[in-house]
Amino acid sequence: MAKNYFLFRRLHSLSGIIPVGVFCIVHLFTNFQIMIQQIPFVKDLFNEADIFQHEVDFIHSLPALLFIEIGLWSAIGFHALLGIAYTMQWKNNTTHYQYTNNKRYALQRITGIIALIFIFVHVATLRWRWNLGFLNTPFYAHGPDGTPLVTASTAYALQASWFMSFFYLIGALSVVYHWSNGLWTAAITWGVTITPAAQKRWNMVCTALGVALAIFTVGAVIGANTYQIKPHEMKALQAMMAGAEH
Repeated sequence: MAKNYFLFRRLHSLSGIIPVGVFCIVHLFTNFQIMIQQIPFVKDLFNEADIFQHEVDFIHSLPALLFIEIGLWSAIGFHALLGIAYTMQWKNNTTHYQYTNNKRYALQRITGIIALIFIFVHVATLRWRWNLGFLNTPFYAHGPDGTPLVTASTAYALQASWFMSFFYLIGALSVVYHWSNGLWTAAITWGVTITPAAQKRWNMVCTALGVALAIFTVGAVIGANTYQIKPHEMKALQAMMAGAEH
């Protein structure tokens, strides 16, 4: 790694920006639909359709989904392993040098660790369907009878406890900060923004993207907590969870 330091640095930034970053934008915007679909005029426009369920079904219907997941996990794994290596070499100097860039450097490492833990738990409970009872995460796409339950199960999980909402809020916001700040530093790494003026302009763009993704994140958590689970959805959820226990 020492011999090919600059190459690894560029590959590290690239792996976090393109596959992971693009997926992050799409994923957070999709989750934001939980809140958007509850706005009255939006419900009327789409005839009260479950927009979030529709978007998730579309993603699962993609013919190349398996290859997309393999590519995405490869990029995340590569980025995470290098990130851990860099973090282990990190020396926090914010107590001695109170500069903005030093604080951003520290936050980049901290949010990276939080994001890694969050992504693992999120995927383990949603994709691998691990039963982490202490988090209460019944994230399943359909009930025992095939009833679509993406919106209802998401709402049920986040409404179960304040800790669940807090965990997802902090975890997702850490991902947002890590990506948007990493996007700013990547431009420096690749020699795109060399001058202070160029870095300042690019910083404004990255900040705007970060704020937009943060709005999507907060909106999704609010939407999940305000969603009114319908009686038939609750019945299907309870039957699904009872079946999972046995």
